[in-house]
Amino acid sequence: MNNATEDMLIYLRQLPSYPFDAEMDSAFVKELVDDFPGVDILEETKAFRWYYDNKPASRMRQVRVGLRRWILRAQTQLRRQS
Repeated sequence: MNNATEDMLIYLRQLPSYPFDAEMDSAFVKELVDDFPGVDILEETKAFRWYYDNKPASRMRQVRVGLRRWILRAQTQLRRQS
């Protein structure tokens, strides 16, 4: 596990109302890093958190799906800018 992955797991653990599960989220973060290599996953997660007024997990049933879609949109925007 690299520093970016570890930082992301620490951040998710501290995210208000986030249903953190060490095993599931380790796999989730690894998948995000692998699927979105050009995107700063941690910064996008921070933006996601604050967009939802610090509690994204209280606003959606499947917060991991919501976060993945958020990061996918970020990747799409990056590609359009290139």
